[in-house]
Amino acid sequence: MKKNIISSTIIWILFSFQLIVSQAGAANDSTTGGTGNLCNGYAELCTRSYQAVTFATTHNAFAFGKQAAANQDFDIPTQLKDGIRAFMFDAHNPNDTTSQSIELCHQSCDLLDAGNLITTLQQIVTWLKSNPNEVLTIFWENFDKISPLRFMTAYQTSGIMPYVYSQQDTKSAWPTLQSMINSGKRVVNFIDVGADPSVPWLMAEYNYVFETPFDNSDANNWQCTVDRPKDQPRSMYVLNHFVNGRLPAALSNGPPIELPQPGSADTTNAQNLQQHADACRAKFGKIPNFVAVDFYEKGTGNQNVFSAVANLNGVPYVPKQLGSTDTGSNEDNSSSSVRTSIRFSQTMIVLGVVAIFAVVGL
Repeated sequence: MKKNIISSTIIWILFSFQLIVSQAGAANDSTTGGTGNLCNGYAELCTRSYQAVTFATTHNAFAFGKQAAANQDFDIPTQLKDGIRAFMFDAHNPNDTTSQSIELCHQSCDLLDAGNLITTLQQIVTWLKSNPNEVLTIFWENFDKISPLRFMTAYQTSGIMPYVYSQQDTKSAWPTLQSMINSGKRVVNFIDVGADPSVPWLMAEYNYVFETPFDNSDANNWQCTVDRPKDQPRSMYVLNHFVNGRLPAALSNGPPIELPQPGSADTTNAQNLQQHADACRAKFGKIPNFVAVDFYEKGTGNQNVFSAVANLNGVPYVPKQLGSTDTGSNEDNSSSSVRTSIRFSQTMIVLGVVAIFAVVGL
């Protein structure tokens, strides 16, 4: 009889252990998006169409580092880890005129050359493989009017083509994020000039998207006007929210050079950004789809591009440390807490079993 009670108790404890682990695992899925129903970090976004979502966007995303012409402080993998989901790239011919590669340069490859496009796309592919519930967007400024077929070659070489999405036409409804994730086609590509029907996934940006003014020099005078294409609204839009200084032509030995302003980014990316977004939402009657900023990790307190994007999407903002270059783990604070809870539960159950054996003298 005594042994039967002990056996029943042990079975009950083991069952409880399994239940705790299962519940914790489910909680882990719901917070990290491993197999849970999350899309770009939130369950609320899964049923929304692509054109009904706001994405945190980096202006000149490739131009990072300590150079005067850099618009960002951190590389593409770090931007992805921190929550950036749309990227503005500039396509240039390399200085080596015999090469058919595409270089990521800012204004000129002599001023800032961030390297070959293929390398950056491969970094994105690596991240996509580890983050199956995320939708990304790439905007191309085709500075040197590069042929879409050269883009195709670079994309094929990088391995990103299986992820590329193609919209049928401008009149078709955009799919939901969940549909894009389920299909695996979750990288949208727009190009400002040079689109060609032979490469349908490299879509003409201004057929789908308009932009607010990008040449902003006054941090207290943000505009909500249709700048590109001029006075032609589209179903989606880019909110350009960054400040440029300007190096005069006399000093640049050529055209004036735009210079980013990191010193003002803490203010620009905080309440200033939210006010601009709210004003444009009121003016256009819809949320901006892409909020483009320089030095994305900067802000004031808990106000930054990510808090503004969460507000526009109507989802809770969860502050986190930004800018860490440790990209070896995708684990966030919530998954770490779940793991700690599991370990604690395991320890307590084992101690309980040991105590029972000690009491009954087994």
